[in-house]
Amino acid sequence: MRFIQAILNAIMQLLMTPIHFLEWLLAKVTGAGGGAPAEPISNLAAALPDESRIDEAKDLERGKAAAADLILKQSPALQVKTFASMSDDDRLQADLSLLREDQIGWLLDLNHLQLKAVAESSDRRVEAALNGEANALTAIPSVGQAKADDGAWLGHRIEAKRAATFATAPSHNVGYAVH
Repeated sequence: MRFIQAILNAIMQLLMTPIHFLEWLLAKVTGAGGGAPAEPISNLAAALPDESRIDEAKDLERGKAAAADLILKQSPALQVKTFASMSDDDRLQADLSLLREDQIGWLLDLNHLQLKAVAESSDRRVEAALNGEANALTAIPSVGQAKADDGAWLGHRIEAKRAATFATAPSHNVGYAVH
């Protein structure tokens, strides 16, 4: 008799397991079955922050935002550096109001690596590049400066290859190396 009772209890457990799982899943989905409710706060006015502190925090945030806007509206170089450090999606909404048409065209023509170099450059160098000074930014032509095309592109490629090979050559291959 006990044996039959044990078998029936085991069968009942097997049948109830999916039901318990479905109840648990339903509680998770609907948010029911959480822990005990939180105890009510006895003195709610004392628990809330002081209203003057909230106003001070709002004023501080407004001041930070105003300072950032002021800085961005005073310096074209800072606008360019900010633009260069933005993601591609954020660049679509960037403020370039302080730049001239030729400066905006120059900025939009830069590739990803050049934009990274501009973002890491000093304000003085970016300002010089915006004003058209030659070689203000390394390997980036300044505003209004045409790219150098001396017709010797093959010679430049060969020279760069030789320089790279020489720089990475082991010292025993270099004829004048001192051992």
